[in-house]
Amino acid sequence: MGKVLRVLVVLVLVIGVAALVMEIMIKGKREALVGRAHKFEEGIKRIARTIESQPPADVTPLSLPERDISEVSAREIENPETATFWSDYPFKLEQDNLPTLDYDTDAVAVQLRQYYQLDAEGNKVQDPRDPRRYATSGAGTMQEVLDKLFDRAKAQNATLNTTRAELRKVREELVDVINEHNRLKRNSRIDKKTIEDLNATIARLEGEKAKLQGEVENLNAEVADLQAEVAEKTAEIEHQKETILNRDTTIASLHKQVEKLMNPRPGVTVAGSGGGSAIADNLENALSPGDKGKVVAFDDNLKFAVIEFDSDFMRELLGEDLSRGLPQIEMMVRRPGLETASGDFVTRIRLRQRVRDQGLVIADILIDWQQVPLEQNDVVYF
Repeated sequence: MGKVLRVLVVLVLVIGVAALVMEIMIKGKREALVGRAHKFEEGIKRIARTIESQPPADVTPLSLPERDISEVSAREIENPETATFWSDYPFKLEQDNLPTLDYDTDAVAVQLRQYYQLDAEGNKVQDPRDPRRYATSGAGTMQEVLDKLFDRAKAQNATLNTTRAELRKVREELVDVINEHNRLKRNSRIDKKTIEDLNATIARLEGEKAKLQGEVENLNAEVADLQAEVAEKTAEIEHQKETILNRDTTIASLHKQVEKLMNPRPGVTVAGSGGGSAIADNLENALSPGDKGKVVAFDDNLKFAVIEFDSDFMRELLGEDLSRGLPQIEMMVRRPGLETASGDFVTRIRLRQRVRDQGLVIADILIDWQQVPLEQNDVVYF
């Protein structure tokens, strides 16, 4: 018995020493485990403060102006074509200051320390997948808190990825806007230079306009002078009309005289015609060539014309005192600008009778020579 007792005492002593050594070792590990558990709990709480408790709620889309993508031209466009950038833009991503997870409460702190799931009486719940183990997930466990944190972190990461994608779209849109802005600025510089040139042209034209206005005023003064001259000429025309009226009266009387001359009574000779043929033969070689007068009236049916000669030729025909009888000589008629087979030649005429105190002579139209009918102001030449 003594030996057995000694063996037992030694064994107990060895076990006690071993237990003391293990206690010393476990104490250090326990402190490490407790410290690590506390740091883990504090880390979970700090991470929870950065995770939003709920995803961004949907918001009513804002009515924002779309970018005008129609070409820039001088044509006015009432309804230009616009981009549709804002139609699918997620405005909910712009929400800020969303509430985060609150893991600083005592209940969450207790749950973070609860590794096993407990029932209502505080006993451990068996794991339904493995009856030999206790459940470490479910309501009231640390795993529930961690799963909730993971789900919200996963959702927030998805929101972050969506935001990154939208940022890429915004960047592309911004690049397009910047390129268009730069292009418009280049065009604006060109347009500004054009405007400056046009302003200089306008200033020059204004100076020319002022100069032209001065010329207009001078022209208005000239117009006033011309109007006065027109009034004077109008009065002169009225006087000429009276003269023409008197001449028409004279021509009418000449018509009557011609009719008498064309049908003389038996035994009556035409006044001024006696000896005319003999004188004509002598004068034809003495008369100077050239234009001598013009046709003032004619009758193409009766084939006679009324000729107005200049005073010099009348003196050649009738003498210086105009007392000699009218020679019955033949003369020619032309029309300036006339184009026929004979050039500007119209016909030949034979002088028949002088109209005293009028400077006019009645002449026969020689039918055999006539190219075209006579007109007023046809030139008579010798």
